[in-house]
Amino acid sequence: MLFVALGLVALLGIGAGTAWFVSDGFGAGKELREGEWQVPFTTAGTEVIGNDASIAFGAWMSDTAVIRAQKDGVLAYDLKTGKRAWGTPAPGAQLCGATPGIAGGRGVVAYGTTTKICDHLAGLDVKTGKLLWETTIPAKASAANDKGLDTPGLLLAGDLTIVRTAEQVSAYDLASGKKAWTSVTSRVCSTEEAAASPRQVVVILRCSQGGDRVVVLDARTGGFRGEHRIADDYGIPDALVSADPPVVVWGGGDRATVLALDGKGSKIRQFETDEKIDLLPLNGTIHIEGGYQELRTAVRGDTLYLTTFPVNTKGGGLSRDDVLAFDLKTGRKLWKSSGTGANMLTFVDTGTAGDKGLLVMEEGGRNEPAPRLTRIDPATGRATPVTELPQKAGGESQDAHVHYRGGTLVIMPFEEIATRFAVTALRVEAE
Repeated sequence: MLFVALGLVALLGIGAGTAWFVSDGFGAGKELREGEWQVPFTTAGTEVIGNDASIAFGAWMSDTAVIRAQKDGVLAYDLKTGKRAWGTPAPGAQLCGATPGIAGGRGVVAYGTTTKICDHLAGLDVKTGKLLWETTIPAKASAANDKGLDTPGLLLAGDLTIVRTAEQVSAYDLASGKKAWTSVTSRVCSTEEAAASPRQVVVILRCSQGGDRVVVLDARTGGFRGEHRIADDYGIPDALVSADPPVVVWGGGDRATVLALDGKGSKIRQFETDEKIDLLPLNGTIHIEGGYQELRTAVRGDTLYLTTFPVNTKGGGLSRDDVLAFDLKTGRKLWKSSGTGANMLTFVDTGTAGDKGLLVMEEGGRNEPAPRLTRIDPATGRATPVTELPQKAGGESQDAHVHYRGGTLVIMPFEEIATRFAVTALRVEAE
């Protein structure tokens, strides 16, 4: 496509002002073994959303590549070597969103025609980086002196991309970009958050009249399946952690309230936790409104996994959390994890239902005891170390998306704050 070629030429002409001049993976550096590699963050001082060009809107992994969707485009690295596989620059002024993952070899990014608006979608072939389609979406431009940006929430529902804006929720075909359906909220409601599965889409509505609510839509058609009216004394939930089943959480204070619904929005169970829960987004930035939130939560079947709010360990310098498991049907607490160290735990995306237990990465920081990969027994919560990881991976996972596929662990921080590498790939046997 001509506009892609022209965009690449323009970026190449900018020089040090873009992340496109980040080198290929470092390969086997100090403490890394053969087949392990890291890619540093760019140090370019460009004027972008937030503080720098480091923000990742998407942290994807295919069968052959690690893919990072960031402000100036999408970069893919060969899974085995870390060498640059392909790079696709932002079609417009900058990227401003991405789907949480990929499906059928495709992903979707959002971009703006200027830096003050996020008004387009584009579909990508993640094997080649080729842009497959583009379409315009509703968007509100930022004021001239406003550093923030309103972005759409992008989700996946089977072979559809779900797009949430403040006024509506729509679905687009991943292969063609053709709009499948649009569900428009009433004039007195705005969409606050959404979650999606191949079967259903769940939307939280803030309504000035008639009460806030959780609405369930059919993922294929956008048809209304049911809703739950939220009691006035609860207000908008702090997090929507699952679409199937729908699960929302209010996390204020020393404990959290959990509400589990069925596919028609009827209440299955509402219960409270006995500890403060961590609902801080791993990918949150102060300059972005909208998008999707990646949290330290998970739902597997009828079990909800939450993490406790981090606390300082004795002696200071380290924070730690634990995993709590709850039965969504009964509200009963099943267990609190044990056997982990004085570390932060980050759930590892294995691409499966996790029948062998939860895989987590434990780490205490860059100069603390070496990080390790650990498996938590889903029946008892007992943690069993799988393998110790290189110290060079310390400090990289606490605000990152972590993948594991077929012997490779990939860590992709969402932003350069206390981290050093945009991608870390390690060879690990965790089966």
